[in-house]
Amino acid sequence: MRIAGIAHRDELSQFDVSSDELLAMVREGAVRRVQRWYVKPEAPADVVAVLAKGARPTCIDGAALLGLWTPPVATAVHVFRPRMGTGRRDRAILPAGVDPTVRATPIRRNRDGSIRTGMKLVPLQFHGPSLRHWPDNQPVPPLSTVLEHCARCLTVIQAATIIESALEKRLLTRSGLEDLLTALPRDARRALARVRSDAGSGTETTVRWWFESRRIKVRSQVVIPGVGRVDLLVGDSWVIECDSHEFHEIKDQYENDRSRDLVLRTLGYTVTRLTWEQVFLTWPATAKMLETIYRRGDHRRPIPDRAFRAA
Repeated sequence: MRIAGIAHRDELSQFDVSSDELLAMVREGAVRRVQRWYVKPEAPADVVAVLAKGARPTCIDGAALLGLWTPPVATAVHVFRPRMGTGRRDRAILPAGVDPTVRATPIRRNRDGSIRTGMKLVPLQFHGPSLRHWPDNQPVPPLSTVLEHCARCLTVIQAATIIESALEKRLLTRSGLEDLLTALPRDARRALARVRSDAGSGTETTVRWWFESRRIKVRSQVVIPGVGRVDLLVGDSWVIECDSHEFHEIKDQYENDRSRDLVLRTLGYTVTRLTWEQVFLTWPATAKMLETIYRRGDHRRPIPDRAFRAA
């Protein structure tokens, strides 16, 4: 993946300048050298900081740059680089794991692509690929590498959130998913075998996987006549809508959501609307309340003249 304002020394054509012009820009300070890269002032500082350490962002940080949903995990900056050195005389390999001596800013993006501010410096989390050379000359490794690192590093639900985002955005094909799963250890492959391509948001994926892990009947993106699609339908009559703080800051959207909720209740459905904060910041308390509602049996209430169809 290319990043605006960053060019590998072997691909300077993307700056659209001659070699002499580039050298002049370096002398004048309009472009600077960072490891194997030439960097313009508009290049994102968080990415440049990782490149300056001889690494490239991957896992959740690479996923954020690829425009995928990412859970709010910011305890480390996830990076990788191939084996260090070649030949018999130098076989030093960079070990996987956290390096507390090197710190950087987690790479996160808002929905409009802007850098998410207020992130604190955290250690680097090195991933250990078996590659001896970089797969390409791009600042961000290929999607397949990013997703494999996610699947091997993150929790199952966190990895599923990112993988389902790649499927929903059609960046990952079903055959690509099969290749990804084949490359994973057996336990991870089994756990991630039920990812879907129609998830509407990371919050929806997280909540759905919680229900499925408890073998509770839940369906995604169900169409209810007179209402339209709902995020989740638990049992016969419990609708759960999973808000994202990025989507629901708009007044018109807020009013539309409440109108839909009223129609659903009129039809006999129980409606629960979960915020991004409830799912990702206060999940233990949220899960406990969902468990209480489920045990009460609200999902078993019959809906008169039920006429929905699963998407």
